[in-house]
Amino acid sequence: MLAPDARIDCDAATLAMLERQADAWKSGDFSAAAADWHPDGVLTAPGNRVPYHRLARTIADFYRDYGDLSVTVTTAFASADGRRVALEWLWEVTRRRDGARSLTEDAILIDLDSDGRILSWREYFDTASAVEDHHRPQSSA
Repeated sequence: MLAPDARIDCDAATLAMLERQADAWKSGDFSAAAADWHPDGVLTAPGNRVPYHRLARTIADFYRDYGDLSVTVTTAFASADGRRVALEWLWEVTRRRDGARSLTEDAILIDLDSDGRILSWREYFDTASAVEDHHRPQSSA
């Protein structure tokens, strides 16, 4: 999961949390990653805002439509108090219906509560080349 030349400045527990989150999307199963989230946590990505209670379904739906996901962390660091994490990862995935594949450079900012649970996971990336259709504006036709 770590790039050979990854720049890492956070503890092993943070890296393990990132791996659990990536594994949930790879497998379509949120159960091992759910404990990392605060019940009021929210994932925000271009075109999407997903509260904690909808994450399991969102991840399962993603897995239904996309596969062969590879996630590679290139940079990760945490604030001195450990309550904020910033990372960059490469997200490479195939759309199942037609085999189209894309590689997206994704920057993520995470806010954690005092127990280390995710309150906010905010993703920033260019949707132009992503194969994931849910990031595209819906037609008004």
